[in-house]
Amino acid sequence: MEFSDLNIRFRGTTPFVFYFENVHLLLLTYERDDAKFLFRIASQSGTDVTLDYPGETFVERVLDTLSKVFFVQVQEGEEAEAEEYVLGSYFELNGKLYAAYYQREKVDGEVVLFRLEGDTPDYLLEPLEGDEYQRTASYFLENYV
Repeated sequence: MEFSDLNIRFRGTTPFVFYFENVHLLLLTYERDDAKFLFRIASQSGTDVTLDYPGETFVERVLDTLSKVFFVQVQEGEEAEAEEYVLGSYFELNGKLYAAYYQREKVDGEVVLFRLEGDTPDYLLEPLEGDEYQRTASYFLENYV
């Protein structure tokens, strides 16, 4: 048996798959220690995923950039209950930063888009409207779905 044939699982972790710019990543979180480990998804075939460590500098950059906006709560309207969302992709379009989020507890839940305003890591999430929403949604669908 070769090492590449092993099926490895990490007990106590929660995996999150997302894009940072054009890099496909896997974040493993350990709630007990609030530890986070980041890997680049080098390839994927069916249920097989090959991971690569992208280097300490890259990991620090990603975690520092997204630390305050990776997990968010979205509330549509004053009467609605807030729902937990997780980052699906972080990207730049026409000189502006955007983030696409999916519902944390729903596999096929809706995706919501926000423009990120301000400086890293203290971004404000601004909802999109009109033409900006259409352009951003088209770009997201073309590049990340």
